[in-house]
Amino acid sequence: MAIIRWVLLAMMAFAFMLLAVSNWTFVPFILPDGAVARAPLPLLLAGAFLAGMVPTWAWMAFVRPLLEGRQLRPRVRSERAEVAPPLAGTGG
Repeated sequence: MAIIRWVLLAMMAFAFMLLAVSNWTFVPFILPDGAVARAPLPLLLAGAFLAGMVPTWAWMAFVRPLLEGRQLRPRVRSERAEVAPPLAGTGG
């Protein structure tokens, strides 16, 4: 199954590269200071995607666990596993 996943990822990357090359046109956009800049459309779309994805990822990875009272990394258990004592009075 892992080979199928890698084949699908490679096909998706190839399709993305074909679309990026075919849409490599410069798009003008206005910066906050009023200046006009030009950027290739695939890079502009990738930047917009990352501008939305990075804050979401940061929220899910760092802020949400802290708000829920969990630690960022699980505690490392000792090599000895603690075993609960047998329950009294459960014998047949």
